[in-house]
Amino acid sequence: MDYPNLRHIRLFCTCLRTGSLTQAADIVGVTQPAASQAISRLEELFGARLLERGPGQSMATPEGRVVQARFLRALELIRTGCQRLHADSGSRGSGADARLTISHLRALQAFAQAGGFPGAARILEQSGAAVQRTARNAEAILGVSLFEADGRMTKLTGAGRGVARWAGLSLKELGNAAEEVQELCGRFDGLVSIGALPMARTTMVPDAIASLAAAYPMARFEILEGSYEQLVSDLEMGHIDFLIGALRSGIAPSLVQEPLFDFRLAIVAGAGHPLSGKPDVLLAELAAYPWVVARKGTPNRSTFDALAAKFPDGQQRQGTVETGSLTALRGILMQSDRLALLSRHQLRHELKAGFLTLLNYEVPGKTLTIGITTRRNWQPTALQAEYLAAIRRVVATEETISTMEGARLPPLKAAE
Repeated sequence: MDYPNLRHIRLFCTCLRTGSLTQAADIVGVTQPAASQAISRLEELFGARLLERGPGQSMATPEGRVVQARFLRALELIRTGCQRLHADSGSRGSGADARLTISHLRALQAFAQAGGFPGAARILEQSGAAVQRTARNAEAILGVSLFEADGRMTKLTGAGRGVARWAGLSLKELGNAAEEVQELCGRFDGLVSIGALPMARTTMVPDAIASLAAAYPMARFEILEGSYEQLVSDLEMGHIDFLIGALRSGIAPSLVQEPLFDFRLAIVAGAGHPLSGKPDVLLAELAAYPWVVARKGTPNRSTFDALAAKFPDGQQRQGTVETGSLTALRGILMQSDRLALLSRHQLRHELKAGFLTLLNYEVPGKTLTIGITTRRNWQPTALQAEYLAAIRRVVATEETISTMEGARLPPLKAAE
């Protein structure tokens, strides 16, 4: 999107704080004609009238109040980010927040997103030299090293990652301002960016999209997949709006989790597996077959490792296939006698179609929790809030389906 000029943003907010465009122009340091042109540019950018100007007083329109709220959040992110940066580093950077521009913020965000200047240049559709020049200028304004050499690569320092985080979040606020103005005008064509972990990708996330798209056909959706660590980083940087999947303990203070439901993993096999339909599956029988396992560090893998630790001594163990791809896992199970740990939610369609089956063995261990992870103090747009409401409706429906299907399945054998 085309972002507004930060000086214009400050002028607009100052105008509403003082009630006078003339006074705001004096405070910001621009002429009266330049101030009027700046407001006109903002109104053109947002496609709506933002100010009602009367004799000696300026007031926000409904669209202007929406924009003002997002502008203030963006400016506060920049201000507190600069203050924290200089407090942590002991450097002098008085007034740095007033000298930063949208170009600076975009260059830093793009570098963090792409992992380097070449990728940032592609995102911004600029030359690598131009992006590097802008980013280095931001570094000089802040008075803190944001970049460091790592062999032949350049990466962000710890301070640089912090700056890129609040730069990205401030840009996200400005993007949300534009979307909320459109929503106020009845046009719900904004973007909902979803981070999806494996246990939420197959039913919850797409079902909620289908539900919301029916009501808002112009809405746009983006699903990002990856490791938990990568998606959490994307969430903190503002690249995604929220993360849906298995919740974790020890999350960062900047994040908050909302549990949706608890579940237990089950042992899944292809239809016709030798253990399929067996009423009394033994632990030793599970140990005799090869497995498809989740990646290390995931709740699913921790459950498998705990189960495998109880396999009988001397039991021959087969080689495992490690993957985070449900598509690959499903194909392997359907074409071999391998086993895997999954939830019924992940395989609802395959189980219903008879491609896969649940073995009669209750997996020991704690229940896992699926939920939503968001940034603390995050303010969703109406469309983003509607999507989360759709997720909650999908969960309620799936729980009803799971209860009904569970009643038709044979009882699982207790763990040995």
